[in-house]
Amino acid sequence: MIKKKVIAAVLCLIMTLTVFAPQITERSYAANFTIRTSLPSYTSTIGKKYYYTNDNIYYKCNYGPTLKYFAKKGGYVRGNCTWYAYGRASELLGKPLDQRFCRNASMWYSINKKGKIYPYGNKPKVGAIACYSNHVAVVEKIVNGKVYVSESGWRVGPKKPTSASQIYFHYGTPWYSNARYIYILDGKDIGSTSETDETKDVSYKVKITANSLNMRTGPGTEYSSKGYVKKGTYSVFKECNGWGYLNTGCWVSLKYTTKIENSSSSSSSSSSSSSSSSSAWKNYKVKITVKDLHMRKGPGTSYKTAGYVKPGTYVITSEKNGWGKLSTNGYWVKLSYTKKVNETTSSSTSKPSTKPSTGTSSSSSSSSTNSVSKSKMNVKVTASGVTMRTGAGSKYKSKGKVKKGKIYSIKAVKNGWGQLSSNGYWISLKKTSLSGKTKVKISARDLNMRAGAGIKYKSKGHAKKGSYTLKAIKNGWGQLSSNGYWVNLKYIKLV
Repeated sequence: MIKKKVIAAVLCLIMTLTVFAPQITERSYAANFTIRTSLPSYTSTIGKKYYYTNDNIYYKCNYGPTLKYFAKKGGYVRGNCTWYAYGRASELLGKPLDQRFCRNASMWYSINKKGKIYPYGNKPKVGAIACYSNHVAVVEKIVNGKVYVSESGWRVGPKKPTSASQIYFHYGTPWYSNARYIYILDGKDIGSTSETDETKDVSYKVKITANSLNMRTGPGTEYSSKGYVKKGTYSVFKECNGWGYLNTGCWVSLKYTTKIENSSSSSSSSSSSSSSSSSAWKNYKVKITVKDLHMRKGPGTSYKTAGYVKPGTYVITSEKNGWGKLSTNGYWVKLSYTKKVNETTSSSTSKPSTKPSTGTSSSSSSSSTNSVSKSKMNVKVTASGVTMRTGAGSKYKSKGKVKKGKIYSIKAVKNGWGQLSSNGYWISLKKTSLSGKTKVKISARDLNMRAGAGIKYKSKGHAKKGSYTLKAIKNGWGQLSSNGYWVNLKYIKLV
């Protein structure tokens, strides 16, 4: 019996050293993060890729705290906390989690700290691995400082399960407390900004036309259902995270409602108090002064993020639920963080801009484009068949190809894509090299620096917010001239 256990342990060690040869291209976490509230099925694409697969250490080796098996259940670890956290972390990364996390849950934090694999700390962040005394989970959401995780295993109790059926998946407030965190997504806090998790008083009406719209006890699907709201017109008194508190005494998702245009809203009084309710739905200008204000793909925090909007003046083309749609790119921003620009202001604000003003005083009040210093990036295409897109991502429409070996001028960088100066189309910078040096700006907090161009390389600390010079780019990463370390181009912009 002892010999069998030794052989099993040896096989497990061999597998962990060899299983991670394939490398999957890193993806844009902020743009693709989706809360997981259920366990992927065995037959699902995600399940086959990250959970029920030999690339998941715990699935193949059945490695757990006691090396105990449950007969005809495939090994109890196919369901415990380490198996699930390993699969979820791999899903978020788009590649298998570092193979060094092949030990008990109680050891994950120290393994990461000693190996300097990922950033770590005591502050919860969306997408982080939560490490407890003998349990691991993944942070899915933070609401008003309250953490929600996805986890698997068994609840705290005096007895361990006696069958695999007693191990189950859970989404909600954590089973355990006093966590420390491993920030696997390069330390970028993708779920906590100043515009998230705010509950505010409002006063307007909405129309509900959807059948069987759920009412909740709080602003989110993690709260208990209180039945369904009937079709009709309702008053909204509070807003939070894209949810509205109705005169029924419950919350509904505002994305399934239509705001009645002639109703007033105290939530946008700071940006439209001087205008009539009808003019609020026409194009108007707003000024944004806060840094790193989220843009969303729809009017609410329930929609996916589309990056950040820089301080400046913008045109709003429509409103919904206290959010405004930007004319420059069609994304939405929360209007409570904007200030309406008086229509009588000078022509210097007549053009919306996605670039921050670099003027430092009123002495440079001219609206000439020469007053703004903007660096450009020249890149050489290093691969054949690189596609031009109408936006910064592969989901946008194709507009032909760029030529291999040709040098192109880039006028903007977003999510690891570069916008061509010649035609305004976008190309992925992963298949280009830098021609000369260029200045960039890092606005993300605690952005990881790596010893090489990829997350497989060791962390070398964090780059502070500010301006830097890049001397090379490779595989979607940029090398800093100051220290030779590499940062992900998804989190930098041209100065």
